[in-house]
Amino acid sequence: MYDIAVVGLGAVGSGTLLAATERGLSAIGIEQYELGHDRGSSHGLSRVFRGAASEGQIYTDLALRSLEIWRDLERRSGEEIVTLTSGIIIAPPDSDLILESRAVLDGHAMPYEELDADEICARYPQHHVRDEDIAILDPSLGVVRPERAILAALGAARERGASVLSRTRVTAIRSIAGGAKVVLDDAETIRARTVVIAAGPWASRLGLELPVSLVTRRALLSWFHPVPGAEDEFAASRFPAFRRKLDSEYGWGAGVIDDHGVKVGLRQQDGYVVDDPSRNPTEVDAWEVERVEAFVAQQFPRLVPKARHATGCMITLTPDERFVIDRVADVPNVLLAAACSGHGFKTSAAVGEVAVQLALDESGAIPASAFSAARFA
Repeated sequence: MYDIAVVGLGAVGSGTLLAATERGLSAIGIEQYELGHDRGSSHGLSRVFRGAASEGQIYTDLALRSLEIWRDLERRSGEEIVTLTSGIIIAPPDSDLILESRAVLDGHAMPYEELDADEICARYPQHHVRDEDIAILDPSLGVVRPERAILAALGAARERGASVLSRTRVTAIRSIAGGAKVVLDDAETIRARTVVIAAGPWASRLGLELPVSLVTRRALLSWFHPVPGAEDEFAASRFPAFRRKLDSEYGWGAGVIDDHGVKVGLRQQDGYVVDDPSRNPTEVDAWEVERVEAFVAQQFPRLVPKARHATGCMITLTPDERFVIDRVADVPNVLLAAACSGHGFKTSAAVGEVAVQLALDESGAIPASAFSAARFA
């Protein structure tokens, strides 16, 4: 019997498996697709990293701890996982984006700089700026490479003795004396004292009564190319990661770090419901990118406002869009670590640590109780 079995080896699952092995626990991870795949919510070549997470102080704690874990993985693997390019947050001064970002930076005594509209235009002419806009320059912003982060975590976990099964589907999880039993698609079973479900949109399809209602929605990842002659302007060294509130849109993105181009996305919590995550298409229809293309046309005059690359993604949401790390009531030796709600990759490595702490009934610097599903009771 393993100490911990982890179902789903994306962002959170890989972090959980790594954290378990670093505690000296016997552990096994199970993934239904190939490792580092593009079928769920943990892919996309780059994700914006925010050390100062505007979701709140505890999310900043998670992000900063995740950065420490990834830096250690970089030393072990020789791969660059996180690039802190610095970043710019642009919005009207009374917007929630500015007020929340400033509050978190001040709360953690993190350095930053504020710019008025003229200063933004002078230093970052790639952006369209309105007279009323201000900006926060946040050195803790950057880019995390999701596939590298996942594969590095899994590699380190294996080095510490973890077993990893890929292309293996879990069909059921059942309570047994002293733990839980994971049933695989070939009818084989795995027994563990604790099972952590980190399956994202598939968590609701394992036949358990979860402690929270989850909804999975369609999301997109999209990249744009500079107009001819403007390529150097959008290199990551000159065009840092950004967050932008523009009218009703909330955009984010990062400069060129690969041949896909400039990544630009929008807050997408209103995408259509994905009933079966296994059937979420990677192909993107033209109507799906109209919003982000309109945002690019308005915000970035030196980008071609036609997506050069686009691929399907998903986000799995809790009712309040905040994480749940808690036990499953009807199978007490099973934990749920969910759901990223569209803003979770930057914290995922530390979420894995919190899940292991809960499995061991231990307290830590970041308490699991902060993510209890009891708030929905």
